[in-house]
Amino acid sequence: MPSYKPVAEVDELVTLIYRGPLEDTPWQSFLEALSRRMQRQSAAITLRLSRPGMPPFIIWAPPLPIAEQEARRIHRIHAELGDLDPLRNALARPGDIYRLSEIVSADELHSSRFYAEILRPYGIEYQLGMYISEPGGGEGNVGLNDGAGGEDFSDGDKAILIALRPHLELSLALFARLRREETEVQVMIDTLDRLTLCTFILDGAGRILRSNSAGRALLRSNKGLRGAGGRLALASQAGTAQLQKLIGSAVAAHRDGGGFAEGLRVEAEFDRHLGILVRSIEARSHYGNEAGPAAVVYVSGLDNSQPLEGLVAQIFDLTPSEAQLAALLASGLSLSEAAEKLEFTENTVRSYCKTILSKTGVGRQADLVRLILRSVAVLG
Repeated sequence: MPSYKPVAEVDELVTLIYRGPLEDTPWQSFLEALSRRMQRQSAAITLRLSRPGMPPFIIWAPPLPIAEQEARRIHRIHAELGDLDPLRNALARPGDIYRLSEIVSADELHSSRFYAEILRPYGIEYQLGMYISEPGGGEGNVGLNDGAGGEDFSDGDKAILIALRPHLELSLALFARLRREETEVQVMIDTLDRLTLCTFILDGAGRILRSNSAGRALLRSNKGLRGAGGRLALASQAGTAQLQKLIGSAVAAHRDGGGFAEGLRVEAEFDRHLGILVRSIEARSHYGNEAGPAAVVYVSGLDNSQPLEGLVAQIFDLTPSEAQLAALLASGLSLSEAAEKLEFTENTVRSYCKTILSKTGVGRQADLVRLILRSVAVLG
């Protein structure tokens, strides 16, 4: 009979590696555990390798015993001297792993400017480093440091880092993907802020997952829209029921793989109406869950005078050319007239039209025109 390792005995280091991308300071818990396990002064991960004029981004754990002001000074010097780092220069390919003593002799190290201005102030005498990378282009080094009172690293120390390498590289790939997606989302939210279009992303239960600053300002103003128990609500019970019905339909469309976009107008406590558009978010995978983004609610802010193409592009994730075509069709032009206006071939315009229909979740050009006019009437 085969024997299996109990789940409770799974190595703590591996568990902490995969927790790393979710920590406020990435991999801090792993680095602290690694330095304890190896009985070394500190462990570190370099996420951004040094380039001329640019210091690396290094996560230390536990923090090295040096004053914060002195650490900032050394960090600035590192921008100048990063290209003199002997261990960094030796780690050139994924999987490379070296002791500092394998790269440079003690006499040569101690006579170098890098040692005098970077390593010695941190109390570092011995180093072990390994190069890690991920398919998306993320790269970094992971390693251990020890002071003059310690001893050089062994082949056994190397073996531990080598065994952890596949987990570190997969964790780095997860970290890189999370950061890329967070950045993309933030860029889109910042764009909507500049358009003064209030935006609320909702999960599969209709709860607010995220909002842009314009949306948060609108909720704080309490002018027609407010947050109640993590959900959007209007001033009246009837209005709230109507809004929640639209949100429920959008969530259902997301779950079923369909498209949904409907709006309503609400009288607010200022000299204009509040326009609200509820739209389903396309499901990118069959493996989603209720906690993920399912619907988006756009609300016209206190100042929204965007041109038709701008609103259409933002609401339906259209490219500038697709938004121009959609706006022309909504203005009453035929496909051939729109092609002439845009100086495109009719085949190109027909291809764009198919893409627009797919993105908006409607099946016919007439339905597209009605959807655009209704959406812009609500938000404009």
